[in-house]
Parts: sequence; structure tokens; C-alpha cells
Amino acid sequence: MEQRQLEYFVAVAEELSFTRAAARTMAVQSTVSASIRTLERSLGVTLFDRSTTKVALTPSGRSLLPQAKRALEALDEARRAVGGICEGLRGSLRVGTLAGLSVVDLPGLVADFRQQHPGVQLHLSADPSGSEGLLEGLRSNALDLAFVGVESGDVRDIELTPIAEYQPRLLVPAGHPLAGAKAVSMNELSPSPFIDMPAGFCNRGRTDADFRRAGVARSIVVEVTDLTSIPGFVEAGAGVAVVPPLQTETGRRVVPVALDPPATPWILGLARPASTTRTRAAEAFTALVPNRTGATQRF
Repeated sequence: MEQRQLEYFVAVAEELSFTRAAARTMAVQSTVSASIRTLERSLGVTLFDRSTTKVALTPSGRSLLPQAKRALEALDEARRAVGGICEGLRGSLRVGTLAGLSVVDLPGLVADFRQQHPGVQLHLSADPSGSEGLLEGLRSNALDLAFVGVESGDVRDIELTPIAEYQPRLLVPAGHPLAGAKAVSMNELSPSPFIDMPAGFCNRGRTDADFRRAGVARSIVVEVTDLTSIPGFVEAGAGVAVVPPLQTETGRRVVPVALDPPATPWILGLARPASTTRTRAAEAFTALVPNRTGATQRF
């Protein structure tokens, strides 16, 4: 197993395209393809499912990916130790994120990381399935780290570092019949049209669970993928929502109302696969997160 084979393998695994992997590694596509086939023969496994329309990692490929990245890091480390080189980290880091993430200063965090580790290629991506999709990306080793929303810190196959805890409450437009209420029950909300996020997003899953436990049905009339956009829809009269306090409520004609009993809180955290050892690039990124979030916050 040669270093270049591993570099080609990691590039194809992350790009899921032999063409993009060849461009990324500055190699001819036929060379990348031949190198991957040689690697597969030497290991006695198939690393990629190939078709005319897509490339996907096989279970063997997903198992090899974190090991290959660590092996490449170890080679760089050995070179620096022998040659006294201070080149810093190299390789790649794939970080999943959520639309409208505001508690984390993501642009500042990325700038900090790039300034300190310019040799690392940083890939940021969101998932149309929200936190559930990001968690599956971590479990399949398609992602190294991800900012996710979860109902608790105990998530299958995931190690979570909490960043913020949110306490949702009802949000209604000014002038709504419930705007002056001290607190409302879920039974009172049953006829109301709701604005929420699609299935798979934490705010939606947590609110759905609360209404199921209360034995109350609700009607979701608008779905949005950006939590921070919900106050604007509420102000416009499109419906009511159960959301945590949001900066985007400021200046809008919306009114928060307490729920009785209170909604179940949820956690925003930085997640990683529990079954694999973090790469040095992932450790370096994680270490910078507190500088752009502060201590664990409650909202």
C-alpha cells in the first residue's frame, strides 16, 4: 500500500468522483482509476461502487477512509520529525453544518483555522435532511465533524461536545389571540397552523415528540430549512411556531409565549464519530471552536 494510492483513495472517497479527485490531486484520471484498482486488488476488497452516474463508498471503503487519513497524517508527522520541518498540518477536513447557524461564528472559525493550518483543505457542507443527515454522514465517515441539533447528548455512535442548550417556546404574531397569554397548553394550540422545519431537523423532531406525548395533533402549513427565518414567517401571519429565542426576532412584531408544560429543550453541539480516532486536523478545528462560541450557553 503506497502513499499515493492512499492519497488518491481519500480524494475519490471525499469527492465521490474520479474526475474531481484527479483534478484535486493534479493527476490524470486514468492514473487515479488504475491506482484505486491496484489498491483494491492488494486489499482483496472493493472500495467503491461504480456506475455511469455515481461513485459510492462500499462498507470496506468506509472502514478504510479514517484509517487512510490517519496513515497519511502519520507519514507527514514522520517526515517532520526526521527533517525538522515545521510545515504544519496537511490533508483535508470535512465539516457538516446547519443553515442559519448563529451561535457559532462560523466564518471567523474558518478564518482562524485557515490562518493556523493553511495546508488543510476544509470542506463545509449542509444536508437537506438536517441533523439526522449530518449524523448519518458522521456514522458513514462521509464527514469528520458536524454541528448538529440533538435532543440529548447521548446519541448512538456519536461523541458530542455541547455548545448551547435551547429552551423552545411558542412564537405568535403581535395581535394574535394568544399574544397576551401568560402560558398556553398544547391542547390550546391544536387548531393553529404551524411553521416548522422539515423532518430530520432537531427542532421539528423535538416538537413533534412533545405533541405526540401530549396526545395532540398539529398542522404544519409551512416548512423552512433555516430556523432563523421562522420569525419573519410568523410576523407575516403564516402561522405560529415553537422555537428557541432567536436573534432574528429582534425588531419584528412577534410575541413569545410560555408553554405549559415547558417544551423539551435541545442541544446544539459539535459531533464526531465515536468509533474512530480524530485526525489531527479534526482535533485542531475542535480546539478552536470555543474561541468562536464562548462557554456553553443557554437560550
